[in-house]
Amino acid sequence: MSAMWEVGPEAAAAQLAATIARADQGAGFACVRIYTTPQPASIAVPRTDTPQAEVVLLKPCAAIVDGALVMYPRDVEGTLVMSTGLPRWADWVAADGSIIATSNCTDPANGGGWQLEGGETPAGETSPLLYAGGLVQLGETALT
Repeated sequence: MSAMWEVGPEAAAAQLAATIARADQGAGFACVRIYTTPQPASIAVPRTDTPQAEVVLLKPCAAIVDGALVMYPRDVEGTLVMSTGLPRWADWVAADGSIIATSNCTDPANGGGWQLEGGETPAGETSPLLYAGGLVQLGETALT
């Protein structure tokens, strides 16, 4: 049998606070880069694809709300979509350009790591179809 660890709420809050501080390090702003291509096998794989959209975050880029890390986009109305397609994954990128975290993208009804709003989800899909020139918003995405 393998070990099962549980982190206490104080330690979890400290980890989230440290993650926010790390993401905000650098001269720029942290962001969420959204992609339509297949997700790389590892966070360590260099990114060569052009993002479909880049959601720039405020500084601080997030806060801890009820035990969850909640992102703070700079443009609450949404971010411009650069190319039409179905978002498949996104990276949380620190202000210095390093990747903090990566996960899949879906609409809010399908529970992905990044829950996106800004388009209709086609039948049989889990992500909204985003159109170039439209806007995308981060939905109720929260890291715990």
